[in-house]
Amino acid sequence: MLTLGLQLIDWIEHFLVHGPGDVEGEPVILDDEFAAFIARAYEVEADGKRRVRRAVISRPKGRAKSELAAFIAVAEALGPVRFSHFASAGEISPWGYQYAEGEPVGKPVKRPEVLCFATELGQAGNTYDAIYYMLNPETASAALVETYGRIDVGLMRILLPGGGVISPESAADSSKDGGKSTFAVFDETHLWVLPKLKRLHQVIIRNLLKRKIASGWCLETSTMYAPGEQSVAEGTHEYAKAVAEG
Repeated sequence: MLTLGLQLIDWIEHFLVHGPGDVEGEPVILDDEFAAFIARAYEVEADGKRRVRRAVISRPKGRAKSELAAFIAVAEALGPVRFSHFASAGEISPWGYQYAEGEPVGKPVKRPEVLCFATELGQAGNTYDAIYYMLNPETASAALVETYGRIDVGLMRILLPGGGVISPESAADSSKDGGKSTFAVFDETHLWVLPKLKRLHQVIIRNLLKRKIASGWCLETSTMYAPGEQSVAEGTHEYAKAVAEG
C-alpha cells in the first residue's frame, strides 16, 4: 500500500497533544485502529494522486472520533498531507521521521481552508475546541510552537502561518456555495436529516473538487444512523456500498 499516512501518524505524534478532557495536554499516541484509518485515508496511486476523497468513521459515542478529526484537521492545516515525491534511500523528514526507500513523501497544502461543520455552531466545538487547544501557543506542544511559531487562534477562526484558515461552521448556514475548501469535517452526520443539511453536504463536496492541485477531501464522523431517516450518514453508507459493488 502506498500511503502518506505512516509519516503523518509520526507527524501527529511528534507535534500534537490531546485536547480538552481527561488526558488534555498529553502527547498523542494513536492506537492501531486510528493509525490504520489514517493510513487508509492517505493512500495514493502510483502517480501520487489521492485515492480517497470521502472518508467516514462511524463508532459509538466516547470513541474520540471528534478528536481524531481534530488531529487530521490540524495536519491538513500544517502537515505533509499531499504527495511531493518518493523517498530516496536514507531520506529523513525535517522532524526526524526516517522514510523507507520508495515511500511517498508529503508536503503541506498551500493556503489551506479547513472547515469544521456540525448541525449547530455550538456543536462544532467537539472538533474545533480540540483544534483550538492543539494550536493555541499557551497549550500547544513545545515542538509545534518551535516549528510553526505562535499561531493566531481565535474562537471563530484560526489564521495559519503563510496563509490559510481553520473555522468552525454551522450546517444551518447554506451560503457556502462558491467556496474553495481543501478539507472539511462533517460531525455527527447521522443527525443531518433536514433537506438543507443534505444540500449543504453536497455543496461542500463540490467545493472540495474546485482546487485540483490541493486535492480536497472530507471526513465524516458518526454513530450508527437510524435506518429510513435518510440522513447524510445513511446516504454516505449507501454510496460506499455502491462503490464497493463497482
